[in-house]
Amino acid sequence: MSRFDFDAWRELAARDPAEYFRERERAISAFIAERPEAEPGLRDLQAHIDQVRAVSGSPAKAARELARMLGDRLEALAGHLQRLDEQTGALQALVVRRAD
Repeated sequence: MSRFDFDAWRELAARDPAEYFRERERAISAFIAERPEAEPGLRDLQAHIDQVRAVSGSPAKAARELARMLGDRLEALAGHLQRLDEQTGALQALVVRRAD
């Protein structure tokens, strides 16, 4: 994995915003293309992120909204993991009963 150079990206954005957005799009597309199994979902997620950024009105508002969105997704993932753990426990109990 390559190291993300924040300063280089910041300097590019300040020097040439149009080029920054072209490079940003290329970097995001390359990242997504490296994950073909998740590509449709990642493209949808990126489109949602871009939409939030476009309508938020400021970087701070966009960051807050994206943090909330991330929190919602993490909470949903925690719920899925909890259900998976419950189902795993039920299957283990069934295996133990059958072995007896």
